[in-house]
Amino acid sequence: MQSIGSVIGKNPKIQSNFKKLVSEIMKDEEIKSFIFENKMTNDQVSRSYSKFFEYIKERDKFLNKQNSAMRGHKPVLVMSDNFATVSYRETGELIKVKKQQEDFKRLNRNSIILDSTIKKATFDNFIAETIEEKNALEFMRKIAEYYKKGGVGNTVLSGPAGTGKSHLSMAVLKECLQNEDVTVLFMSFSEVLDLMKDYFSNKSSIYSPEYFKRLMNEVDLLVIDDIGAEKVTEYSQDVLTKVLDGRTSTIITTNLNSDELQAKYHGRIYSRIFRGVGKKAFNFKNIKDKRVSQLPF
Repeated sequence: MQSIGSVIGKNPKIQSNFKKLVSEIMKDEEIKSFIFENKMTNDQVSRSYSKFFEYIKERDKFLNKQNSAMRGHKPVLVMSDNFATVSYRETGELIKVKKQQEDFKRLNRNSIILDSTIKKATFDNFIAETIEEKNALEFMRKIAEYYKKGGVGNTVLSGPAGTGKSHLSMAVLKECLQNEDVTVLFMSFSEVLDLMKDYFSNKSSIYSPEYFKRLMNEVDLLVIDDIGAEKVTEYSQDVLTKVLDGRTSTIITTNLNSDELQAKYHGRIYSRIFRGVGKKAFNFKNIKDKRVSQLPF
């Protein structure tokens, strides 16, 4: 098989076009700087023409935000085996996107969610038709912005089942994942307790008390869903106390009002539930059960 050089040499037209291409390549300021900085010989330069051409082509696509097979990667000239080659490095934007994707996977993987539909919950698919529903949506959007900016303190959502507390809490977590520095988790408290109970009779289970304690205390923002629905015992209260003691920012949902919470839990738990709440509390009592209201009869 003939070499590219020999083919070019035998074809005047190709040779002319090749010389024009080389001339254009060698006018490029980045190429000239690269050759100078790496003290490249004429032989090394001639062996690098194809890579110089590739670099210029992909660089211009990158700068002009054109579609490319290496989308999300920035072309960089490097020396390898005594001639130039092109390396493609992930951009900060791509790194951020990949991290967000991994964070979403971790949220789905580690969260304990009784209602699987909650996994798909976002602000955009929350149906807000009444004034009360629109107020709830606006309130939770503000809560998301608060936590995205590093805000601390608990948020408490109270109201009947099916009114959107869990949906909007998950939406807050997903919104917070847009801030690459925030880690989040969603936990249905009654299910957590059931898994802990099962652990003591099933040693192959990973859901030990230590596992949940570590998981719930290491994230920046945690949703503890539906407290008060569990059978309250000394053990369950001890678990809840230890979780809340190790946290500064937690969204808590419950079907109970403040008086019912105070009657159901020890005073120290009640105090920890409302720690740092301030105005970050919302009552869903005037919102209808969405699961029932959407029935055709």
